[in-house]
Amino acid sequence: MSSSVPGPHELKEGTQSCLLPEQQKRLNNTKVQLNMQNEYYLRAHPEIQHMVSVFVHQVLEHKPDDILSFAGDFFTREDLVEFVEKRTDERKNRS
Repeated sequence: MSSSVPGPHELKEGTQSCLLPEQQKRLNNTKVQLNMQNEYYLRAHPEIQHMVSVFVHQVLEHKPDDILSFAGDFFTREDLVEFVEKRTDERKNRS
């Protein structure tokens, strides 16, 4: 027996939400606030962008078959801070 209310993955763009207008407004406000908080945090911590950038370059350089293991090894390496700083400095010097 199927439900007449679509699941969260069944709603298509342009269709009505199952939320009441006030609920949708609160949800939208929460999304905006969360995005603003995330943006503030990322701006306050530029090392995140550096770390992700170095990781992406390493992935493209090594092209690992098992990217999850590669990511686990990359983000748990003991010299991660030094490695990211070195690679970031190298890229700045090439620019």
